[in-house]
Amino acid sequence: MDKLGNILPRVLRRQPGGARLMGTQVASAFRAVIGAEPAGLCDEIELHSGTLVVTTSSPALAHQLRLDSEAILGRLNGLELGRKVRALRVRIGHSTPAQ
Repeated sequence: MDKLGNILPRVLRRQPGGARLMGTQVASAFRAVIGAEPAGLCDEIELHSGTLVVTTSSPALAHQLRLDSEAILGRLNGLELGRKVRALRVRIGHSTPAQ
């Protein structure tokens, strides 16, 4: 018999909106991993097919996130969020307004 923690992420992903919920969990964990100040400079954090896409208007933060991407991915995946983050892509710019 599997523990609930082992099957819950799989069940959530299969539910309507489950992928968005998993993405929100990963985004929240990302903010915790990098800290409150740098996270405040991130305009948008989204998970797309295992790639965490971060948009920031700060070129310095974008550069630092790219340099630290391996460590960030290791820490995120070590949290066992139910979704493996395979890559970190950092964009410089502002988030696009939701339509």
